[in-house]
Amino acid sequence: MGTSSPSTLAMLFQMVFEKCAKAALLQQGAVGLEWARTSHGSASRMLLVMRRQRELLEPFGGLKTWEDVLWIIGELERAHPSLAPGAGPQLEYPWEDVHGQIRWPARDLSIAVALSDPTRALGARLVRFADLLTRHFADVFE
Repeated sequence: MGTSSPSTLAMLFQMVFEKCAKAALLQQGAVGLEWARTSHGSASRMLLVMRRQRELLEPFGGLKTWEDVLWIIGELERAHPSLAPGAGPQLEYPWEDVHGQIRWPARDLSIAVALSDPTRALGARLVRFADLLTRHFADVFE
């Protein structure tokens, strides 16, 4: 993996879970199509539902098994450019820190750095969770 790979991977994971969350929210009638087209806060809503309705995660091993993955999904969403606070750290573009230093996602975004740590295997866990979520989508969200 090159230096830019962790942030690219993080951005792709963010998109996967955003689209999955939008599909789930639309399926349940919780949001309208216009909201789904224009919002980037859908994964947070899906995470809230999964934490409140713990039985949704039972087919995957339960909330305790996936708590780290849910945390990562939330962090990825908060790093989306439209949701990141001010001009601070975010997934797609460099930013300036409080000392005037230019930072960029691949090196300085904490969630991208965590995803690139091979000892934590977070990327593999996200892939596994996304696979389970898509294969069992109808069971979970209908």
